[in-house]
Amino acid sequence: MNTAAMIATQQALIDKGAEYLGDLIAWSINAETRLSEATLKRAAEQVNLDFRYLPESPNKLSAFKNARTKAQTQLSNYNLLIRQISNNGVLVYGFVLENKSEKDKKLRYYQLASYTFDKSNEITNWNREDWSSDNEPLIDIARTTFDKWYRWSQEITSKEIRAMLTEFVKKAGVPFRERGGTYFVARSYRSELTAFRELLPLIHRENNIRWMPIAGIGDMDIIARQSLEKEVQSMSSYLDELLDPEKVSETKGSTLKNQLKVYREVEHKTKMLSELLQFRSDALTDKLAKLRQRCLNVLEEISTSTAVENPENQPHQTEEIISEPEETNLIPETTDESLDNLFDLGF
Repeated sequence: MNTAAMIATQQALIDKGAEYLGDLIAWSINAETRLSEATLKRAAEQVNLDFRYLPESPNKLSAFKNARTKAQTQLSNYNLLIRQISNNGVLVYGFVLENKSEKDKKLRYYQLASYTFDKSNEITNWNREDWSSDNEPLIDIARTTFDKWYRWSQEITSKEIRAMLTEFVKKAGVPFRERGGTYFVARSYRSELTAFRELLPLIHRENNIRWMPIAGIGDMDIIARQSLEKEVQSMSSYLDELLDPEKVSETKGSTLKNQLKVYREVEHKTKMLSELLQFRSDALTDKLAKLRQRCLNVLEEISTSTAVENPENQPHQTEEIISEPEETNLIPETTDESLDNLFDLGF
């Protein structure tokens, strides 16, 4: 059965009174997808997608460093070098002209300009230090080239778009197949899913999300429960490794606090799907509770130990989240599916 026929069948069942549970989805992201953060926000606003689903803002310091690498390749053709002068609070690059003398067989260097990046406020400042008319064209080329790569390095790419969608399905549903590529998204996230579907082709015409509504029949409860069980098992294995006695001294409290946030998110998703698909989730909830308690116990030990070593410091709340969670269950995306048989899963 091809995709179009399966979609029609599921929609017909829903139209006849079967309960609508959610959607099977798959996406395709063109590798050439690249746009500015401002453009992505305008597109998200156009389709009414909450900004909290968008990728984090690009790191400007990393972009500035990357621009140096990219620009140096091009500027070397003009005998221009980019050399780091300082990196103490303010990152400073000097643009240096290299002159080769065949007569005395010596190299001479002359600084034409400098570019600074203030880490405290992420403001850049270009300083021209040579004002001779002979070097004016070269200085203009240097700045134009560097600025081009600085903008380029801050753009959102296909990698960030895929990560954005992966984060969404981790919250809104479960992988439908072990190797990824197709996901079940609960009906309560249909509006967000609609926004994502409209957003992708706006940022690149070859991007798309395909979906199929799922009627209240079949084995979705079994599939969702098994997927959640694998997710919990993966989290348990990660925690075992994190709390290995030989490594526990290297464990940071912030990492464990991140894990607490991940556990709460999975608990929320388990509750949502168990109520929607009507399966018991007691065992899963109990496992998550035990994992969370292990984190809390270790955090309490760390807090107590820190208080003894530094009595003037007050212990932090054990469930305070100070940064984003680390990946504990990456969901791979497959891109080799036949469009006509995308949801033909052999059932």
